[in-house]
Amino acid sequence: MPNPENPWLDSNTLIAIGGLTIGILGFFFGLFRDQWSRRETRLDALGKVLLPLVRADQDLMRANNARRTAEQLKHSYPLPRQSTLEGVDTEKQFPQATPEVVQRINSLIDDYNQHLKMSEQNFRDAESEFATRHFRFPTRIAKQIKDLQECLSELGRLVNGGFFDKADIQLAQFRDQYKPITVTAKGWRLADPFEGIRRRFRKSGEETEQRLSEFDLTKEEMDGVMELVHRRNTSQAQNMFAVHPPQKLIDNQELMKSNNVVDELKDSVFSVVFQDGTAKMLSLPELMAFIFNLIVLAHEWQQLEKMVAAAKPTAPTKFNISFQFAMQHIMTPETVKVLLRKIEFSDTPSDA
Repeated sequence: MPNPENPWLDSNTLIAIGGLTIGILGFFFGLFRDQWSRRETRLDALGKVLLPLVRADQDLMRANNARRTAEQLKHSYPLPRQSTLEGVDTEKQFPQATPEVVQRINSLIDDYNQHLKMSEQNFRDAESEFATRHFRFPTRIAKQIKDLQECLSELGRLVNGGFFDKADIQLAQFRDQYKPITVTAKGWRLADPFEGIRRRFRKSGEETEQRLSEFDLTKEEMDGVMELVHRRNTSQAQNMFAVHPPQKLIDNQELMKSNNVVDELKDSVFSVVFQDGTAKMLSLPELMAFIFNLIVLAHEWQQLEKMVAAAKPTAPTKFNISFQFAMQHIMTPETVKVLLRKIEFSDTPSDA
């Protein structure tokens, strides 16, 4: 008796199974395609709402920095005081505003007004985009965007009011509120399957710097000091700069002659302001390193000029000046007293 044929191996059955498989795969592909299309539409709408918000944030940050720099220059280089009594000269302040400083202040004010105007335009664009696209987003994302707009509105109020430090805090808050929105948006896209693995095993290049002694400077602090030295000897070589001391040093000038000068001023903050608007807050060790490098560099430059004058080279020659110093040697009371006497401090305090 012949064996019955297996119905599963019948050609018609195989064709039916193949057609069913293709139909199921097409069904899931359609669902996947629809879901992917919806996510892409959401991402596109979200990007069009966030773009003007980020631009407004950047404009407000630039406006805040421009106005802060202008106010710092006004503070560091005041206009000459007008005499209130005829025939009586008022005490001169150091340093006073020069035409270059006044021109720089006016330029910064123009930049401030321009950035403020652009931020308002971008904020209005973001509002209109959100008003016409908010229905595309889940309720949670819509609420986060609304909170982000309110945060940006408060930032504009602070910048317009001249609250520079509060505006910096508000800028940080804006970025903190912006981050969860981007994290959610990343979940809407097709993520690279190896992205998380690479991120997990990626080695961090940041290393915590340790100070060898109390007054040693980190690489970042030393780089900041050397940038000031470079600026003083290049673009600002023909200009003066202002150094604002703490109020305690203005009230008691005898501190600069005291043997306890390091202990008295080690926690104080000094402010250095150049005529181009560059300003930096320095600790006592940073200020001493800055002044020490200026003095040594000026001495080395004089020696180099004498050597060149004596040698009279016939061809262009490149010279490199290098020297070493140790902060533990600079931060002795005697050296600090000498370096402080080299500075003509401003009349206004750094902690005003």
